[in-house]
Amino acid sequence: LERECTSKVDVLRSRYSAFSYRLIEYVMRSTHPTCRDYREDKVAWAKDLNKGGMFDSFEFVDLTIIDDDDENNEGGEDEDGEEKGYVTFKVTLRAREDKPMYATVAGQETVITEKSKFIKEKGVWKYASGEVQSDRLENVKLN
Repeated sequence: LERECTSKVDVLRSRYSAFSYRLIEYVMRSTHPTCRDYREDKVAWAKDLNKGGMFDSFEFVDLTIIDDDDENNEGGEDEDGEEKGYVTFKVTLRAREDKPMYATVAGQETVITEKSKFIKEKGVWKYASGEVQSDRLENVKLN
């Protein structure tokens, strides 16, 4: 995680590892400013990620890449003229404890499918948003 990622899939995999190992600084650094979670106040953002985010709630069990738009030319430029692209993946999470807000109990696995949007900024891909589907949550758009 010390070098910059050169592809969207590399960013996705490195962010998965960062969430898994609680590397908050990297999660923040690899987030595009247009992302809903992005905050100028990095200390408050880090606290939110550490306590209110997925770090304390779930163990990261598995990551599977389903689709990378490099294979089907779905990417392109966004409304601001920045290069954008999408990666669809599935992640399996295991609840660390009972969490009614996530409709999970300790040890229960949840599979989430997400189509993530990435934006290339100064030659570096960053996470911008995601459309999420879960076996426990209604379809929602995050970030």
